[in-house]
Amino acid sequence: MEKYSQYRDRGTGIAPFIPITTQTSALHLPLAAVLFALRAPVLLTISLSYFLFLQFMPLGSLFQKGILWICMLVAGVFWVDLQVEGVKRGTLSRHPDKLPSPGSIIASTFTSPLDALYLSATFDPIFLVPSFDTPYVFQLSLLQTILYTFSPPTSKPYSTKPTTISEVLSKNPHRIIVIFPEGTTSNGRALLRFSPALDTFATQYKQSRENGHASDVGIPKNKIFPISLRYLPANTTTPLPGSYGVFLWRLLSQPSHNIKVRIGEAVKISELEMADDMLLATSSSETITEKTVARNLPTDERVPRTGALEEKVGEILVRVGRIRRVGLGVKEKIGFWNAWKAQGRKLKK
Repeated sequence: MEKYSQYRDRGTGIAPFIPITTQTSALHLPLAAVLFALRAPVLLTISLSYFLFLQFMPLGSLFQKGILWICMLVAGVFWVDLQVEGVKRGTLSRHPDKLPSPGSIIASTFTSPLDALYLSATFDPIFLVPSFDTPYVFQLSLLQTILYTFSPPTSKPYSTKPTTISEVLSKNPHRIIVIFPEGTTSNGRALLRFSPALDTFATQYKQSRENGHASDVGIPKNKIFPISLRYLPANTTTPLPGSYGVFLWRLLSQPSHNIKVRIGEAVKISELEMADDMLLATSSSETITEKTVARNLPTDERVPRTGALEEKVGEILVRVGRIRRVGLGVKEKIGFWNAWKAQGRKLKK
């Protein structure tokens, strides 16, 4: 892997685009083959039935969520370890405000097709994927989001119409919105550099405040929930495009999979606006010690500093997911993917 050293984060040494491989013993191969042979036809049948027919039928959200959970069970996802920041185990029912609700935004890590499947089975959200070089996002269906995890990074997935987070919220006030701010998948060992969409969302609030229309776009009341998803075994991530066969083999040949879900404390732009004196910019690839001091303005005139929302969400994801933040993003992944293809590397099972 020496030839890919330029795609390691300089501060941490983490290589977020190299696929994770695990050693498989010769004794395990027969069991793995049997599990794959039994699960693959069942999962294929249920998936095709859902995406071709059932999702378009008026069966209700609960029924459709149930089908997705069945898909996860067939794939071997038998346990979801859910923890909510600031809530003790067994007391979650007393804190409904700690969970995403209609009108909320989920900022999720992005490592595997299971991300979209789990979030859809749990929250029935609208999925947004940001452009890495523009402030826009693209609204995708569940199937498009799953397929996007296997696609090369692009600024315009599936030729869908670009939009903004606030536009999607205004058109769907009773739905939960999921955005993957990294814009592309990693191997789950680090949090990538965010695309501009979240910062644009905060900027729009700033502009609406200046124009006196902040309440019209509904931004102050929308909570942003950072959610970290990690998997055991960790080799079900898809940092490389086109790894359909490898992913399915790793998913269906393992006896079981666990998902660690960590929901961070909700963030509100109006609270960022009131976050008083200092905001410290952070980056793991180069240490920044300079603090940005907010302007000494009256409380009702303060607006979020540029990048404040992105930094706050990133800080929470790093904390609850127990990972490091790196200075690499979609552009670096494009370079890595081109270098990987040039070397003619083949994925290992």
